[in-house]
Amino acid sequence: MSARRRADPLAARTEPLTLKTVRAALKPLPGDASKDTRGRVVVLGGSPRYPGALLLACRAALRCGAGVVTAAAPRSVSEALAGLDPNVTHFPLAETHPGILAVGAAAQVSQLLSERIRALLIGPGLAHGTGLDDFVLAVLRNARAVPTVIDADGLNALARSEGWTTVLPPKCVLTPHDGEAARLTGQVVPKGRQRVVFAQRWATEWKRVIVLKGPVTVVTDGKRTLVHDSPNATLAVGGSGDALAGAIAAFLARGLGPVAAAASAVWIHGRAGALLATEIGESGALATDIADALPRALREVLTRP
Repeated sequence: MSARRRADPLAARTEPLTLKTVRAALKPLPGDASKDTRGRVVVLGGSPRYPGALLLACRAALRCGAGVVTAAAPRSVSEALAGLDPNVTHFPLAETHPGILAVGAAAQVSQLLSERIRALLIGPGLAHGTGLDDFVLAVLRNARAVPTVIDADGLNALARSEGWTTVLPPKCVLTPHDGEAARLTGQVVPKGRQRVVFAQRWATEWKRVIVLKGPVTVVTDGKRTLVHDSPNATLAVGGSGDALAGAIAAFLARGLGPVAAAASAVWIHGRAGALLATEIGESGALATDIADALPRALREVLTRP
């Protein structure tokens, strides 16, 4: 090892995200596992413009082993989606206009979270409407005991709000791409090695786990940093991030800590993309294909050679 390498303090704090890393964190389900052992997940999102994002996240959570997944959405959206995927349960929320959540619906979510829910994902397809930012803050304020993933429009709602770091649940994973990270921090995300430093800095500042998504994805809590350096164009399709967020929620519900859940999901999501690139080619894969390939990637983790 060179003197320059030894002198780099950042190098000692980062590690590659590998199959071995995930195998150390993620174990097979016991033979007598129940739905509660697998974990119950609530995915809060959906809108008239982005109804599919909600279902993609739900499907990915189920494909990664969650026992029960409930889609919580504005009532009109929930009614439109009901029955499209029989594996998903639905929880309609109060709305002020079709597809626009009422701030008071946060109380409904709070009641739902008291029903043995092990993880909450907020954001996929949520879009933006009057009162939405206040709704998101209220949900997070009431979800203190529930491990939570914040993605997509959940992150955008935070970026528009003052003092949002004070409402984050203790076990919380934020999953921004570079654009969302820039809105949250007010800074352009740097390139190369400094991108890792950027993620570490803000994870330390916010005291939460960050998954900074991109061709090279960084998972960090500011103390431990894992880098998934496996660029794959197969994953560059709308809905891919929703699938990743659903996978993280499933592993939180399974009992993994935020870093372990995020790292496991990032590796498995990446491996699903690699499998699809081999099977059908990188240009034609859909986000639904990614979600449905997750069990094959997960099997590689849980099956020892």
